[in-house]
Amino acid sequence: MKLNSFVKKLAIIFIGIFLTGIFTPCYGFDNTEGKISIKGKVKEATFSAETDYRHGGTDIFHRHYDVGAGFSLPFFGEGWSVRVNYRSVYKKSDEGNWELEKRPHGQIQKIFKTSAIKWLPEIKWGIRTRQEGRFKENGTHVTRNRSRIKIKSGRKFLKVKPFISNEFFYDFDKGEYNKNRVNVGVDLPEINKITSSIYYKLTADLDDDEWINTSSLVLKIGF
Repeated sequence: MKLNSFVKKLAIIFIGIFLTGIFTPCYGFDNTEGKISIKGKVKEATFSAETDYRHGGTDIFHRHYDVGAGFSLPFFGEGWSVRVNYRSVYKKSDEGNWELEKRPHGQIQKIFKTSAIKWLPEIKWGIRTRQEGRFKENGTHVTRNRSRIKIKSGRKFLKVKPFISNEFFYDFDKGEYNKNRVNVGVDLPEINKITSSIYYKLTADLDDDEWINTSSLVLKIGF
């Protein structure tokens, strides 16, 4: 990779994250989130790494690092895949200390497209279910399922592809559906093989029989 190209890519990343942080308070979002992901393929396996930082108010309160590998499942049919990942999640406590949560997870996913209905664009569907273990520093262990449905336009509108998704979180230890996440956004035009998305994320958490909503502005950059 040439130095100039590398510098340009770094500049795009930092400018994007900087702008996200500026616009978040202006539009009343609770949090800002920046994601950077890297993917590469070796033979039949797809390897990935991701880092995520979440900023609320004046401080970073969440960061995680994720690595994993995925494989297609042709014997299931076209569009089927499976992934196994490991994630280290660091959350800041009320006392200001970083607390580690180890989160191994595996998932299976089906991706398919539906034909356009004359005036509608082709739609790309993604249906994913993920099983994860949550091992916290305080000794508690939780098993959780995360099932997501995502639809994305197969056609660009003003050079971007809109998408929407909904993810359901089920806590097996509590025996309840206690978290929901909706993402609405667009995939931006690719620049020098760098992909990027910007989206609104609404997370609802069940707390004492009451749903608490948190809104975030998210910028994701991929290589």
